[in-house]
Amino acid sequence: MTMKQIMTMKQIRNAFIILWIVMGLAATPALASPTSFVKNILDEVMAVQNNPSLGESARAQAIRRVIQRSFDFPYMAQESLGGAYNNLSSGQRQEFTEVFSSLFQNSYTNMVLRFLKRETVEYGQETQRGGQAQVKTKLVRTNDTISVDYLLHKKGGGWLLYDVKVDGVSLLDKYKSGFAREIQARSFQSLIQKMKTQLKSVQ
Repeated sequence: MTMKQIMTMKQIRNAFIILWIVMGLAATPALASPTSFVKNILDEVMAVQNNPSLGESARAQAIRRVIQRSFDFPYMAQESLGGAYNNLSSGQRQEFTEVFSSLFQNSYTNMVLRFLKRETVEYGQETQRGGQAQVKTKLVRTNDTISVDYLLHKKGGGWLLYDVKVDGVSLLDKYKSGFAREIQARSFQSLIQKMKTQLKSVQ
């Protein structure tokens, strides 16, 4: 094989490598902005809420599926327990995460069904810092305006929600303070048992 033939093969190989890189970049979607991520969620929920062909149960199931894929429940479960999480066994952590996730999904689904229907959502400031973001919105109703801020962080190549602030009140902080009081007054076992009882009552 001559030097000319070798150079030609190298050129062909390089051309294929460049083409593969370009095609790969073109096929990889850019990371959506936090605002776009939140807007897609709310648009989907609104579409479910205003679909006349869906009954109440079907709407609840569809909204719950949106919530399941949009929140970082393992992170939220750990944060909601604060330092107490470090004292749990791996089995206790898994059990708590599962129960917490189900309770949050039920609670947030009910809140969405109740408050997010035909209201207008106004999108405000978006801030990003160190892989975390906050998207400020306002839920405009006929005689009321509710401030709703969404907190997100990057995970798995995309964004996931980890907290929602309604009129400045953090849902995650409310869980955290309530859990801390129960553990301090009684025990973690008392907390998990109350959570299971509450979960059974809403299923």
